[in-house]
Amino acid sequence: MIVEPNLENSIYSLSVEVKNAVQGRTTKRIEKDRVLFILIDGLGYSLAERIGIKAEKIHSVFPTITVTVLTTIFTATPPGVHGIMGWRIFDRENGRIMNLLEDHVEMPKINSYLGEKDVIIAPALRPSMRLLKSIGSRVIPYYSPWDAVTQTYEIAKRDKPSFIFLYLPFVDAVSHRFGPNSPHTERVAREVYSLAEKLAKDLLNEYSIIITSDHGHIEVEGVVNIGKDVLEYSLLPPFGDHRNLMFISKRDMRDYLSKYGLLALDREKLVKLTGGENVPDYAGVPKDNKLYMYWDDEEKYHKGSHGGMSKEEIEIPLIIFQ
Repeated sequence: MIVEPNLENSIYSLSVEVKNAVQGRTTKRIEKDRVLFILIDGLGYSLAERIGIKAEKIHSVFPTITVTVLTTIFTATPPGVHGIMGWRIFDRENGRIMNLLEDHVEMPKINSYLGEKDVIIAPALRPSMRLLKSIGSRVIPYYSPWDAVTQTYEIAKRDKPSFIFLYLPFVDAVSHRFGPNSPHTERVAREVYSLAEKLAKDLLNEYSIIITSDHGHIEVEGVVNIGKDVLEYSLLPPFGDHRNLMFISKRDMRDYLSKYGLLALDREKLVKLTGGENVPDYAGVPKDNKLYMYWDDEEKYHKGSHGGMSKEEIEIPLIIFQ
């Protein structure tokens, strides 16, 4: 089931509230001017509901990719404004596709609202660390979930920064490997949420604590290879990811994308969905739970994935302690 993101009740609108709160302005949801933002990567609303977490349901943004959501959170702008539409992005200035997961590729400059004393706490050895360091704020690495929550608690009590961001990627990692419906994924989700909830209750006198996610996962049901004939329609190979293929087109691509059973989104539709003009000419979004691959990479072995606009990918939980 395709669900179009409602930007007015989404991780984007939440990020605007966070920005306003830490800058001393009144917001609808956030009471304090100090905010601890805990992002549990890969914890979709359906998974949260299944393991007994009581949460408000909000939407992610499209594409439902971690780098896109993180950029949205730290800029308080939607994807159609900041333009980071997945790990593979189109570099307009040089007319090329860049994969931000590759070590030699320089991360684009992100104009964040974070101040010098605000803190990001993130796993030391994840690709997202390079993105977070490019924001230019204080980024502190950790090496285990217990290290993460302990450092967060100590920094909150000692330094009292206006904004702390804690990134927990463990549910996402297990869901990719075993699938979102695996008992392994459910167990990890319970354990990670329990750590986050305990930390929130320990700090709720000093902080408004947000616990949410960037996306959910679908259970992968197969892989479809996109042929080289796509270059008859597109000036460049697709970019984005395997559930949100994006194109700079030579001609109308709707019939070509429909041949694969993909939902074809033209520029006008993408502007509406992403909240801005910084979008490609077309995107192809799966209507099923398959991966659509132009490049051959390790993701073809994943049992769980994300990036598209299914209900499972778009809907995420929101819990606020204060």
